[in-house]
Amino acid sequence: MTAQKKIELQPHKPQSVEVRLYDYNKGDFLLTLPLTFSITDDNILFVMMGNDASLTDERSVWLFSKEIDLAELMKKNRNVSAAKTFKKQNKTLKRTLPYHDKIILHRTFEDGYEIIKKNAKPVFFEILASPKETLNFSLQFYVTQPKSNYAHSFIAKCKPVEFELIIKK
Repeated sequence: MTAQKKIELQPHKPQSVEVRLYDYNKGDFLLTLPLTFSITDDNILFVMMGNDASLTDERSVWLFSKEIDLAELMKKNRNVSAAKTFKKQNKTLKRTLPYHDKIILHRTFEDGYEIIKKNAKPVFFEILASPKETLNFSLQFYVTQPKSNYAHSFIAKCKPVEFELIIKK
């Protein structure tokens, strides 16, 4: 299982970590994803996912702001495919932040998803809990890589990455 990351944050003092993403079903290591966390005075958690370097083996990391049917995504986007085993195991692509009562996605993604490949992507979460509270949450990622006529072919759902967020104001 992916190790839990402890993040201690003070407003406007970013904290960077690298998370290792593993295949949910096989347990294989997929890639390392840099993350930079920052929190504002009004409890908006800003997470910069990725950096200016390309990810391993031309792979991309996908984030979802809502559940999306894989077959529908592939119909709407002709640049997307999926490995046979992935299709069998993942009919629905789950939200990046599973339902949580103290933290929510602040801004949904325009098409319901974001892709991290070379350029870092900002993701905003709203913290609904007391500012002095410790929050435990997890993030769900999916990994694609190019395949023949497709820019993105889903190869793995990652094991959720667990975080312990400690806010110090």
